[in-house]
Amino acid sequence: MSTEICYIWFQRAIGPYSRLVREILNRFESIEEVYNCEDFSFLGAKREKYIKRLETKDVTDAFEIYKRCESLGVRITGYYSDLYPKKLRAISAPPAVLYSIGEMKDFDRLPCVAMVGSRGATEKGRRITEDLACAMAREGVCIVSGLAKGVDVCAHRGAVRARGFTVAVLGTPIGEVYPKENLKAFETLYERGLVISELYPGAPRTRADFPSRNRIISGLSDAVIVTEAGEKSGALITAKHALDQDRTLYAVPGPVCDECEGSNELIKKGAIAITGPSEVLSPLRVCYPHAFKEASLRETEELKSYGNADTSVKTDKAPSEATENREKKENREKTEKPCEKKDERLSDPIIAEKILEVVSSPRVAVRPEEIMMKTGLTINEVLAELTFMEIDGLVIATPGGRFAAAKFKQA
Repeated sequence: MSTEICYIWFQRAIGPYSRLVREILNRFESIEEVYNCEDFSFLGAKREKYIKRLETKDVTDAFEIYKRCESLGVRITGYYSDLYPKKLRAISAPPAVLYSIGEMKDFDRLPCVAMVGSRGATEKGRRITEDLACAMAREGVCIVSGLAKGVDVCAHRGAVRARGFTVAVLGTPIGEVYPKENLKAFETLYERGLVISELYPGAPRTRADFPSRNRIISGLSDAVIVTEAGEKSGALITAKHALDQDRTLYAVPGPVCDECEGSNELIKKGAIAITGPSEVLSPLRVCYPHAFKEASLRETEELKSYGNADTSVKTDKAPSEATENREKKENREKTEKPCEKKDERLSDPIIAEKILEVVSSPRVAVRPEEIMMKTGLTINEVLAELTFMEIDGLVIATPGGRFAAAKFKQA
């Protein structure tokens, strides 16, 4: 019996999100020992249905799920695995199994920060989230979020822009794209990050799926940042898990409005008001001195002023020396920041220009492999950049997996 099949069998026996995971698995040394156990009466009479399932050793369904995972390229990481994060194992209801696509790193040696917030974030909130994620990812921090609309996608995007590592924790079965418009983001994370779920491919869905995944988002992380959470935002569930799990909780202060009511309330109750990346990075450097890249810390003026009154009113007074020095510093930093962007495009201008030279023929669309041969880029670079270029409207995908410049759209 393979280890992976044993894990799938066990998860199906007790169900996802179960607090029985720690109670049972802490009694054994391996998942094989759990499978071979014949007596689960220690769980008590009130858990008779679980005892019956655990003492039934039918792995037919587990074997079919395992084959499905193999065909989709899904990694199965169980509770006893060396790659299973210790900080996740320590939460009150750890997942018995993690299903993932992408690169599974050693999270015990990786500083991780979760970023969550409103699905309907304002433009300013989205920019702040992306800039903050970019600054931290550039330093070596793994950005964790849920790949939902709004703040989540901006957090992942910021990490990708910094060429950093990011993890998406799904509230859907692994391999299922939700919402559908995030397909391109999924494909990018498969190449450049990690997508994980507690649910195996094709698992039945329940109303508990999305709220329950939030404990994994915070559980994987050392700190949680909340941006633009309304009074009933799901991000507040993640914030509660963060406090229960003894994670550091930050919130971006916002204006007095419905969109920020929840995050502002968190600050009133003790969450740390964050105005720049250094507030998060400084304590993490102490815990993970080996993990950080050498880069200076900078705080964007937008983060500093977020939620404050507009101070851009013109005045006839001559600027003070301090003001002139500050403006010089800001202008200098604009040319230094690798994450700063002059427009809203996601694509890399240099790589995009190389690709456009290949795909700009009005007569024929080309395959990614042809672009790779003609530009000298790797296939991963080509595929990732095509994703961003399609989002930016620079190229279009045509039948047969080919691409053409958008201005030469084929009939």
